[in-house]
Amino acid sequence: MIHPLRATAAAVITTAVAVVLLTGCSSSGHDDTKAAPPAGTGPTASAPASGGLDQNPTATAAPTTPGPTVPAAELKPKTGSFTKQQKQYLTGRVPKGSDPAAVLEVGQESCDKIKFIAKRDPDAAASGILLGQITGAHDAVPALCPDQKPVLAAAEHGFVDGTFTVGSKPKAGSVITAGTYHAPTPTKTCSWTLTGAGGKDVTGSKTQVTVPAGARKFSSTGCSVWLFSKGK
Repeated sequence: MIHPLRATAAAVITTAVAVVLLTGCSSSGHDDTKAAPPAGTGPTASAPASGGLDQNPTATAAPTTPGPTVPAAELKPKTGSFTKQQKQYLTGRVPKGSDPAAVLEVGQESCDKIKFIAKRDPDAAASGILLGQITGAHDAVPALCPDQKPVLAAAEHGFVDGTFTVGSKPKAGSVITAGTYHAPTPTKTCSWTLTGAGGKDVTGSKTQVTVPAGARKFSSTGCSVWLFSKGK
């Protein structure tokens, strides 16, 4: 069940993704890649953001598949051949005995969703990655759709509602960096509190906020997702 504070953003992403899935878009070009990967053998998806306290402000990259995997030199589809970029994505992600084309399909579908949504609304695509509506982006984008790196970067520098300390760089846990952020899909109750270097709190409800260097803490509720606009 989607948290009420994320309902607007989630609705945008869910609708767009549904269209992608219904149209069956795929960039593989191989008939044998249509099969779904065996349960538990595909790349691990990034976990949806919780929206709670002490969360990871960015969606983190999924680890490679545990256990024995097919060596890069042996990664071959049933017909044709994989490109250099496809092999880069597959290396370390195909369990022995599995069809590499099926694993590749997971990454290609992630790219297809990002491209489809970003063409209409880049902020919606970045929000989808942050909210866990689009999984596997951190693994797929660099190798399979590098043209979508700006969308991935927006997600990596963004964060969802919660309470965060301000640091020099994003960190797993609850650290965000100084800079200007905007909330593309806020609710009517969007509000935030910024604690400055001197410990003084400043509250607001605007959907753009600048977190200055030296600030101590930033928290928000009802704003859903914050995306990075520019540096400090």
